[in-house]
Amino acid sequence: MASDTNYRGGVTFSPNLVIGVPITEGKPSDDLVTPSTSATSSPSLTPSLSPVPPTFVSLPSSTLTGKDDSWFVPASKKSLRTHNPIRTIVDPIMTSSNKDGKGRGDGKDQISLALGDPTTYGIIKPCPAVVSAITKAIQSPSISAGYVNACGTHEARAAIASYHSKQSSEIIDVTPEDIIVANGASGALELALTALLDEDSVLLVPRPGFPLYQVIAASHGARVVHYDLLPKSGWECDLNHMESIILQEEDTASHKNCGHMHDAKNRAVRGILINNPSNPTGAVYSESHLMDIIRLAARHRLPIISDEIYGDMTFANNVFHPMANVSVKMGNRVPVITASGLGKQCESKTMCKFSCLPCDTKIPNHAFIDGKQDLVPGWRLGWIVFR
Repeated sequence: MASDTNYRGGVTFSPNLVIGVPITEGKPSDDLVTPSTSATSSPSLTPSLSPVPPTFVSLPSSTLTGKDDSWFVPASKKSLRTHNPIRTIVDPIMTSSNKDGKGRGDGKDQISLALGDPTTYGIIKPCPAVVSAITKAIQSPSISAGYVNACGTHEARAAIASYHSKQSSEIIDVTPEDIIVANGASGALELALTALLDEDSVLLVPRPGFPLYQVIAASHGARVVHYDLLPKSGWECDLNHMESIILQEEDTASHKNCGHMHDAKNRAVRGILINNPSNPTGAVYSESHLMDIIRLAARHRLPIISDEIYGDMTFANNVFHPMANVSVKMGNRVPVITASGLGKQCESKTMCKFSCLPCDTKIPNHAFIDGKQDLVPGWRLGWIVFR
């Protein structure tokens, strides 16, 4: 609907109309989500995801119905702070891209590598072992369709705990009580960061890095401060830069809180986020580098949030070392929250790198670890591990 009324940050509802158009310089913004309705669906009260301060202007429905029976539902501050920059960048590219080979004249259809989903074009299929295991499970009489523990079933958490306990030659005891099953690794990260961040608190994140960390932090009114990755050192974390950020942020917080910087509730920096293996650089950190990170975190008494969704997707001579295992090896000096997700690894330690290929290992010998390896990222099965 066209309108001259500037409107942001909420929805105006009437029996036949839902309006919530974000306005940029007097014109509707094309790259932001807007509420919608249709003759066959219920009106949506989803606010626009606009990173701008709300200006509440109610648009009377009298323009259509002849009477003013509208009422206004304001958007929450959290929704107004939530904005995913990936969509703003990728969507216009995908829209303008000519994917049809016939249209380009070479007969070859384009395959985009912009999205981390190998199943998009249907060329590579999900691992048959995983599909068979899920099918068997849901058809089993012993599987309940009712409510389960909000943290996940005991059996699922026990299987995840067993896997993480066996990720290292060190004796590491992970229990089901250390696990929370989440809506994918992204949902796991949101749970972890929600538990750590308050308004005006700070999270250290890598640069370059995955934008989701900033999206989650900003939604809580927290700030992210980027520490550099060093391209000439295999994209390792710049620990000098990281430490300078911590010292600067804590010094600022100390002055703001009259010198009480050692009071835990007044801490500015709440955690250090490490992504290993890294997205987008592909770097796989050495054990010695991870030890250096843990020493820095221990000095400043900061927890580490370790995004390890690509943990078993390493190639050539690269070896993945789980952050929590390194911490245990060093005497459990730093609390580590690990985010991971569904996938597959053979108990024989032979990695099925390409799960679309036949695997001679029978289903019972598979432990599920990472959804991108098993080509089921859309299943959104993830978890966090506290250690």
